[in-house]
Amino acid sequence: MSLPSAACASLLVLLLSAACLSSAPAAEAISPAEQQVFAAPHLASLPASTSLRYVFRKVEAGQPDVDDEAVLAIRQEAGRGRVAQVEYLHGERRLDLPEVDQAVSNPVILHFLEADVRNMRQRLGGRENYFRRRIRLALADTAKMQAVDFDYGGRKLKAIEVTVQPYLGDPLQDRFKGWAGKSYSFLLSPEVPVGVYRLRTQVVDPGGSGQTQHEETLTLTSSGDKTGGR
Repeated sequence: MSLPSAACASLLVLLLSAACLSSAPAAEAISPAEQQVFAAPHLASLPASTSLRYVFRKVEAGQPDVDDEAVLAIRQEAGRGRVAQVEYLHGERRLDLPEVDQAVSNPVILHFLEADVRNMRQRLGGRENYFRRRIRLALADTAKMQAVDFDYGGRKLKAIEVTVQPYLGDPLQDRFKGWAGKSYSFLLSPEVPVGVYRLRTQVVDPGGSGQTQHEETLTLTSSGDKTGGR
């Protein structure tokens, strides 16, 4: 199964705001953060056929660390244009979503967020659409954006970091079991091949110790770098 790029954009809306389609902004009126995350031409500089690897890491207090990977494969097909396929993690963590025809933006973002939403539902209960809605509204209304530098392949590059905390001020905070302050970070740069260097979620101890209780990262590897960089 595959989707054209326009249909993929619709899938993003459905996955991230299915519970609030009536209040979702029109595509031409999306926020700067949504533009950077969902609509930027992340794949524009790629050759017709290529494959790039992201490393996944989960660290959680009291639990073994988890290391895995995601592979983004790009190919050119007659009638389908640039086709993007993501092999996202393995075993019980594996997530399968449709290929994207006429791909423009990096579908790794969609996989990362959809896996997160499903995990939140498993951990906290409730409905997946609730978490999707909160993420989408945060990107539309309360996202923070800043210019940052990062190291990639031995070079210092420039990026835009988009950060949101979708559950702060949520009327159901008491059900979040200390996870209401969870943050989402998107480190985006046209200076890396697929426009998206790192995705991260983080939960810090709400008691004020500053200790990280839970963190998941998905980081693009550079040539010859099997750890995903810094």
